[in-house]
Amino acid sequence: MDIFRYLVRFLYRIRWYLVILPLIALVVTWFMTRNEERQYDTKTTIYTGMITGYNLEGGSGTAGGNAQINIKNLMIIVSTDNTIREVALRLFARCMMYGNPTKDNNYISAEHYRALSATVPADVKALINKNSEQSTYANLKAYEKPTMGNYVFGLLNYHPYFSINSITSRLKVMQMSNSDIIDIGYSANDAGIAYNTLDILNDVFARQYQQLRYGETNNVIKFFEREVARLFRLLSQAEDKLIDYNISKRIINYDEQTTQLSSMDASQQTFENQQLLDYTTTKALMDYLEGQLSSRTQAVRSNNEFTNYVRDISRIQSRISNLQLMSSEGGANSAESQLELANARKELENVTKKVRSLTKEVYANSYNTETGVQAAPMLDKWLDQVLLMVKAKAQMEAKDIMRQKLDEQILYYAPIGATIERQHRHIGFIENNYMEMLRALNSARLRQRNLQMTTATLRVLNPPMFPLNAQPTNRMMSLLGSMIVTFFLTMLYFMIVEMLDRTLRDRMRTERITELPVMGCYPKDSTLRYRRYNKTISDMALRQLSKALLPHFHTGQQNVLNLLSTDSANGKSYLAQELENYWISIGLQVRRLTYDEDFLAEDSKYILAKDIKDLYPDILPEEIVIIEYPNLNDNSISSALLNMGTINLMVTRANRTWKDVDQKALTELTAQLKNKESLYMYLTEAQRYAVEEFVGQLPPYTKFNNFIYRLSQLGLTATENSHAN
Repeated sequence: MDIFRYLVRFLYRIRWYLVILPLIALVVTWFMTRNEERQYDTKTTIYTGMITGYNLEGGSGTAGGNAQINIKNLMIIVSTDNTIREVALRLFARCMMYGNPTKDNNYISAEHYRALSATVPADVKALINKNSEQSTYANLKAYEKPTMGNYVFGLLNYHPYFSINSITSRLKVMQMSNSDIIDIGYSANDAGIAYNTLDILNDVFARQYQQLRYGETNNVIKFFEREVARLFRLLSQAEDKLIDYNISKRIINYDEQTTQLSSMDASQQTFENQQLLDYTTTKALMDYLEGQLSSRTQAVRSNNEFTNYVRDISRIQSRISNLQLMSSEGGANSAESQLELANARKELENVTKKVRSLTKEVYANSYNTETGVQAAPMLDKWLDQVLLMVKAKAQMEAKDIMRQKLDEQILYYAPIGATIERQHRHIGFIENNYMEMLRALNSARLRQRNLQMTTATLRVLNPPMFPLNAQPTNRMMSLLGSMIVTFFLTMLYFMIVEMLDRTLRDRMRTERITELPVMGCYPKDSTLRYRRYNKTISDMALRQLSKALLPHFHTGQQNVLNLLSTDSANGKSYLAQELENYWISIGLQVRRLTYDEDFLAEDSKYILAKDIKDLYPDILPEEIVIIEYPNLNDNSISSALLNMGTINLMVTRANRTWKDVDQKALTELTAQLKNKESLYMYLTEAQRYAVEEFVGQLPPYTKFNNFIYRLSQLGLTATENSHAN
């Protein structure tokens, strides 16, 4: 409880500091913020479509990567140095083109334009094209060089409106609740600057995003286009080469042609086998018949006319075989070839009839063979076999020609097949590469179109609005903050001082520092407000001291009050005189002894005294002796005199510092005392609150003072006060 009361007294003691210093801080803060610039906020909302938008590859969201990552990339692009650099240059160009030094407009206020124009050198002003913002931007961009003397470069690094860091620090980009929408906010102390910054940014960052996204596919598309064109040329060359080869080799359809050649070869092989069989059979039968007919066949053969007919038959049969061969090769499709073949057959039939007629005439008189068989039928059979033999020989001659031609065709087509197959493989390889590159090109173009759709979905839902009203400032918070901070800093300062300060001041501090009980406090005379109550307050303090001392005195014996101090000017003499006068006024016998008057501090009689009578022999046994000793820092006191004191009162000023030498003197004094409970502290020059702790409420007893005193005594609900006027 004492600590709480001490804290309340501490705050009450520094009350004026806690009031005046925060008020001073309030006034200073108000003065410093009286011209504080107002901030204008504006924002814009962009729909990206990267999460729920449609893409050409199917599904929703932007194709190519995670949607959230794409949105974060877009948000980063908004605040990158490259984007902000272009925004800053375009904003500067716009302000210089449309700014008015006498009138605020939607681009920059007149005040800020005048300040800006005053800093722009003439060579930079010459770059401003009043008719073309794009031309002005191009001029400024070309003028910018990373050197210390370059104005535009410095503008992008240091100016509060156009520097990259300044724009980035005031730009706020955020995604709204994991949606497709991003919100971009900007604030500045100029409404036109805030509006135009976002207006330019909406155009710049969309173009930057488009360039970056297209840059991922444009080079790839160009590569695929070159490869597709190259492979198409190779494919065309290979196909043209195959066509030229087919033309040079007279190939229409190699597979069908070789199939027909194989079929013809197989048919020819079957025909040759059949011819060989027919020839052998005919030859055997002829030999048999000639054996039966004997010389008759020889006679027929020796007939010149028969020989001529056989030779004609052979010739005609060869011609027919050749014509049939040509027909089998596909060369006899014309009417002329068919007519020639019909004539040859008709001629063969006529010659055959003639040879048969001739044979019958030759053997007209031959009736029987040696075996008795009729010769005419056998001779007809023999003639049939002769004709068949002639036909077989003619066909065998045609067969040899056909075989030779087939062999030539096979030898001709054999390498062509391998070559064509090799060229087909080459064409197939090129064609596969061509198709793969074509598919890759189509995929890249699809991705490009997808990106174009993505960029197309970057739509400004809410364009930036020109801010007409400035945002509320935090000036009031600054004022309150300065007061609160000053209040707590002041309290902290005095609290630290209070903890480190060794000024005695009041009972609690004195008892904590000296570790001696305090018997009372004597007030310091007031020079202003309470000076008319000085006498009353002093009397109250004196009566309190008397009331505290008298119970320690004993009736019928010598009572001694030793007034001590560690140094001079602590009020011992005044206090001793006042006590003497007061006690005498109430009928007590009092004797006051003072050093340098009744005894000398440096006298051997004082130094070696064993009793008070050694100092003053006339003291009566029932008198109260008040002895004022010299200060302990400069003089010593005998233990005998000290221990004779009924009460040893250490008198010291409340407004002084308790030094180490004072503590040393007190320690030595305590060591001399046998009865250490007889030593007390008494404070002089004390404040009113310290005195009130011993004597109660001091006058004047106004309602306000009554209230303050009641609070200091924690009488929070008390109403009575007998001293109230």
